[in-house]
Amino acid sequence: MAVKKILTINRHEKLLRTKSEPVKKITKQVKQLAEDIRDTIMANPAVGLAAVQIGVLQRVFGARIGYYTPEGEVSEQAEQALPQIFINPEIVSISQETERDYDACMSIPGMMGYTQRAKRVTMRWLDEHGVRHEREFSGWDARVLLHEYDHLEGVLFLDRLPLEDLYVYVRGEDGKTRPVPYLEVMRQAEVKAAPKLSDDM
Repeated sequence: MAVKKILTINRHEKLLRTKSEPVKKITKQVKQLAEDIRDTIMANPAVGLAAVQIGVLQRVFGARIGYYTPEGEVSEQAEQALPQIFINPEIVSISQETERDYDACMSIPGMMGYTQRAKRVTMRWLDEHGVRHEREFSGWDARVLLHEYDHLEGVLFLDRLPLEDLYVYVRGEDGKTRPVPYLEVMRQAEVKAAPKLSDDM
């Protein structure tokens, strides 16, 4: 098992915003990269992970297909299944119809948001054995794949939402963590940082 460290935006933003290079040939190194991505997804656990998030600028990502049911529940079968590997993925077609839903990223810890993403996408890709696939995905699967595809383009979910839709996880007095609007957190920080006027002024 080769679980890799996930790079985060606070130290590796430049790399995470760099476009990845196509895989020219499926070598032992590419197959090892696929295994590293799988192991890292399963260890966290995560729904998806792109090669750039573990420091490799190649167009490869892994994703758990069917992880969530249409009702939003975690599928036990998908939770145990190994993530699928997508090498040199291409978007063949994408729906004009979009959906606003949850978005987050292991490379941007402590934050989440709501993005508009296409409800359906058809992708073409190679697996780690060099077999070509083409398939349409919808709902949560489409959302996950588009999120991971963005990583290959150097795009983060932060780039796809207004600040009003960005949230920060904050621990309350009860010890529980909850998402608080980013703009509210910033306003509170500004109030605390503002110099207090003295009584004799």
